[in-house]
Amino acid sequence: MRMRRATRKALYVIGSVAAIAAVVLVLGNAAAPTTEGFILQAVGHAGTAAAGNRNEVYVLVSAYNAAGPIRGILGGSLSVTVVAAPANADPMKKVSVTEPASGVYKIALMPDLSSHRWSSGRYVLSVAFTSPSGTGVVVVDVVID
Repeated sequence: MRMRRATRKALYVIGSVAAIAAVVLVLGNAAAPTTEGFILQAVGHAGTAAAGNRNEVYVLVSAYNAAGPIRGILGGSLSVTVVAAPANADPMKKVSVTEPASGVYKIALMPDLSSHRWSSGRYVLSVAFTSPSGTGVVVVDVVID
């Protein structure tokens, strides 16, 4: 009798743990962005940045796949590299990444140091998305007058 009760209790505990693990697995997958077959598109926007100032410029990136917009991409998953810049242009840095609309990410960039300023001309940027589920890259330009 004791053996049967102990076996039943052990099966109950194992079943409970398995059920909890299944719920965590399903909810964890539902919360993570699904990036399979994703597409990135981007456009640059100078905003109020102009030659000689430090105002932010923006790169707007849309991320989607057949299932729709890819939401919840973390800012650290998006990196920006300058591919080409005007002569004597100062380096730039990523200031912030926000998601103003579902699957649309606004990357704010500005000159790297407080003493740096924008140069007039065309900046060609590479925006890379990296995650355990997939990677991608898109090229975009921003023109500063």
